[in-house]
Amino acid sequence: MIRSLCALFCATVFAVVALCAADAAYLGKWKFNPSKSVLTGDTATIENTSDGMMQFKSQGFDYKFRLDGKEYPAPDGTTTAWKAVSTDRWEVTFRLNGKIVVTYLLTNQGNTMRVKISQKKPDGGSIDSDATYARVSGGPGFLGKWRGTEVKQPATVLELAANGTDGLTLKDESGILVNAKFDGKDYPGGGRIAGSKYTYSFKKTGDRSIEITTKLDGKPYYVDAYTVSADGKTLTDNGFAVNAKDEKITVVYDRQ
Repeated sequence: MIRSLCALFCATVFAVVALCAADAAYLGKWKFNPSKSVLTGDTATIENTSDGMMQFKSQGFDYKFRLDGKEYPAPDGTTTAWKAVSTDRWEVTFRLNGKIVVTYLLTNQGNTMRVKISQKKPDGGSIDSDATYARVSGGPGFLGKWRGTEVKQPATVLELAANGTDGLTLKDESGILVNAKFDGKDYPGGGRIAGSKYTYSFKKTGDRSIEITTKLDGKPYYVDAYTVSADGKTLTDNGFAVNAKDEKITVVYDRQ
């Protein structure tokens, strides 16, 4: 839910290359298809702690904060600021290198929570989405465990280009940029997430498939298994958090 983009769209944009990058069928532009994708099922917990703070937990992305609008460190190198506008309305802001990268507006409706998400683009624009969560346990208000039941996300485009003969350059509309090789090494994120604690390791698993492991501060955090259809028209990502393997998502892209 409330985490850096790699956790909520969890890391939502990576792709595949074949044995020879020049012949790869999946290089080009891919458009997210919301009607074919399943982005729900993730869980998140907000709770009080014994030291007087609050704690957010979701799929291994855990940190403490106060509802005072001040900045507190998050695991990915960002800072997070939570502010209670009212008892049923909270605002959350994440900054990286002093710049806002994403904001969340939480609205509590009893056993339902709405989350409006705004990812900030380098050009000053934003990519806005909307998620709904149902209470699993706990309370009152925002406190408790929540499970995602609906996600409305715009059909953004992912662009892939060859990076040498055995690598990939990935770029998405939010400004994320990754240049990596298929050598098992860890590569940092660039563009909007330059300077974060995320790194990415690419591994080929077949002629039309690849596995990408996202690491958080050097530890495996999220795994994406991407496969291109036999006709080359569809790219499917079956992803899961390492600490929540039962909370899988399916993201489908159509070739442009």
